[in-house]
Amino acid sequence: MGVRMRGGTRWGRAALLGAVLMAGLTGVAGAGSYRVKAGDTLSGIAVRTGVSVASLRAANPRLKSSDAVQAGWVLTVPTSSAPRAAAPVKAGTYTVRAGDTLSGIAVRTGVSVASLRAANPRLKSSDAVQAGWVLTVPTSSAPRAAAPVKAGTYTVKDGENLTVIARRFGLSVTQLLGANPQYRGGKAVWAGAKLIIPPRTATASRAVTVRATGSRPGRWAWPLPGYHAISSDYGERVLDAGPEMHYGVDIVAPHGTPVRAARSGRVLEARADFERGWGWTVVLEHPDGWITRYAHLSATLVRAGELVVQGQPVGRVGNTGRSTGTHLHFGTYLRWDPRDPLSLY
Repeated sequence: MGVRMRGGTRWGRAALLGAVLMAGLTGVAGAGSYRVKAGDTLSGIAVRTGVSVASLRAANPRLKSSDAVQAGWVLTVPTSSAPRAAAPVKAGTYTVRAGDTLSGIAVRTGVSVASLRAANPRLKSSDAVQAGWVLTVPTSSAPRAAAPVKAGTYTVKDGENLTVIARRFGLSVTQLLGANPQYRGGKAVWAGAKLIIPPRTATASRAVTVRATGSRPGRWAWPLPGYHAISSDYGERVLDAGPEMHYGVDIVAPHGTPVRAARSGRVLEARADFERGWGWTVVLEHPDGWITRYAHLSATLVRAGELVVQGQPVGRVGNTGRSTGTHLHFGTYLRWDPRDPLSLY
């Protein structure tokens, strides 16, 4: 992938040490297993190890009847359930990876299933795809710039799903589900179904108001000053033709915009994590057990182990990993238990 970049202002060691309190830092899970620490929760362990809660239960019989975990337990972490990285799309093509589905490829490349079938004769009689196939992605089917959306209904066309339809009208999937609650929980839509289009101006994002953080310790700074449009909220959403939990918020900003540390802390990760879909990502550990993730970056500007201060650039906005467009994924965790970032501002 891209070459790792470094940059940003260099900070004095004394200032950094004075700004950061790093006692009682959390440990790192071993390969294929995780030792439960005091304060851990099952959902937090799932986020940290990159697997689902259901996968952890399936691999650890003691968890099948309860979410409770005890410090000292060693849990098996099933590597096969880690989210896969999206195959890169180059010059109008997509290389199929193991586990891909035609509808998932349609969402990832921003076209409809019908368009993919039309551009790839081998798909006209079946939705089955095989790892290694190189599919043509028709650029003419790329989502159009949406006009202002008027309240009304829309008839679902063959091969479309909620994500494709939301993009067509410049809406988020959350907005579309809000107007069509019968499809919550990952229920599929079929050709011919009628959807209600909410009366909003076409936009795939909403603006949030962020209070000024001031300079007092413990307050949270917004990672993208001047950019407050949220394209995907914290919580359940539909992606790759199925429901999933989104443990963070997606903030829209131009490619290359500096991403700043929300609080002072130490760099846990600054690397390319395509195996779990984060792309280029930075993870910071803060005092009192707080952790922040900055994902889908085009570049990282810090190294693992470095101390950073609030507001310091740690990366640049990009579109790497399992991403649906140029934005920053901003996640916040308390001892690896995910929390809604917007609840902190």
